[in-house]
Amino acid sequence: MNEFVKRTITAFFLIIIAFVLIKFLPLIYFSIILFLLISGAAYEFISICNPEKYSYFLVFLTGIIVALSFTFKQPDLKMTIIIVVFLISMFFLFRLRQKQDLVAFIRDIGIHFLIVFYIYIPLYFLFELKKIGPNYLFFLIFVIAIGDSGAYFLGSLIGKHKIYPVASPKKSLEGLIAAIVFASVSGWLSKLIFPVDVTLWVAVVTGGIIGLISQLSDPVESLFKRAANKKDSGTILPGHGGILDRVDSYIFCAPALFYIIEYFWK
Repeated sequence: MNEFVKRTITAFFLIIIAFVLIKFLPLIYFSIILFLLISGAAYEFISICNPEKYSYFLVFLTGIIVALSFTFKQPDLKMTIIIVVFLISMFFLFRLRQKQDLVAFIRDIGIHFLIVFYIYIPLYFLFELKKIGPNYLFFLIFVIAIGDSGAYFLGSLIGKHKIYPVASPKKSLEGLIAAIVFASVSGWLSKLIFPVDVTLWVAVVTGGIIGLISQLSDPVESLFKRAANKKDSGTILPGHGGILDRVDSYIFCAPALFYIIEYFWK
């Protein structure tokens, strides 16, 4: 099957599924689905980094702790972070039995921390946006999608000045500017399609900011793939790679939009 056709079909079904889950699913069930989704991304991240010492059980356990913290609204993440750091540290304290195991210790424990602080915690801000209201999450998805599309098409046509030669050789300054412009316009359109409680000009500015952050978030994930000499994080989504490939833009954008709403929209 043609690659473009596969991408289109997969994207169509992903859009339908995402709309139903965000619009109609109660918060507790949405949290469960989100946890499974993020856990899939975490599994792919482990496959990319390929640590010598690791534990899937520990990864999912720390993920569950993060999920419970967000779902049942702890006052802050301080206790969650302390528990996670303790559990990961205890795993390596009792898992490493020989001196030669120390060779990969720093890398391996760093990978476990990254899974929590780079994947689980940032992506669980998608739940926070859903909690504020489905339209706020739709706003994020719409702005990122339009901004990325603008960056891709205009970057392909006129992009000459490379800005991430190692992480994403095809991304250009022209594409970055296009992403900001398209995302700004989509902020305006999103407010009309998915009404949110904010003035029009603030929605436009927010769209531009999210468009910029999206173009920074994606290449960071690409660095891990480049380091592992992999094109995609996985193959579960035909034509789109892995789960992590589809959510990498949200790693920085979801927390960014949440705090923009908290400190500026309100």
